[in-house]
Amino acid sequence: MKKTFVLLITILLISCNQNKKEESVISEDTPKLTEEADNFDWLLGTWKINTKEVGKEMFENWDKKSKTEYVGLGFTVQNGDTIKKEKFGLIKLDNHWNFQIQLQGETKPSSFKMTSSNAHEFICENNARNFPNKQLDSPNKIKYRKKEDKIYATISGSKIKIHLELVKLQ
Repeated sequence: MKKTFVLLITILLISCNQNKKEESVISEDTPKLTEEADNFDWLLGTWKINTKEVGKEMFENWDKKSKTEYVGLGFTVQNGDTIKKEKFGLIKLDNHWNFQIQLQGETKPSSFKMTSSNAHEFICENNARNFPNKQLDSPNKIKYRKKEDKIYATISGSKIKIHLELVKLQ
């Protein structure tokens, strides 16, 4: 009886130990979007947006002002002239990150609260519909994801979904 009891305890301990190893492998390999990242340095630099519009080039430039503020400038160039600009940034306010964007001609930025992030991705949402330009179908979700040497951005709303591929310029 003692031998059976010791054998059962040994099997139980080995079994529990294997489950812990499997759980740790899964958690290390699978990034969690629920953990909030505090470093978005992977955004830094100048990025060219791949576009199918002939004669137009689109760019984003990101700089880091402080550990709680990243600023960006998006611009579109056609025939050597800048025809469109937008300012944006990630700003940490009250211990929470926000994506703010101000389109050319708007007097105040639209703000998107970061709902999830990890070391190479973030998602920001604005469900309040409090955009300065109420005439447009404004997006309510912005997602940036870095994979290898590219960034993939998705801007979506109830009637729009825009996918962008950004390539870093050297």
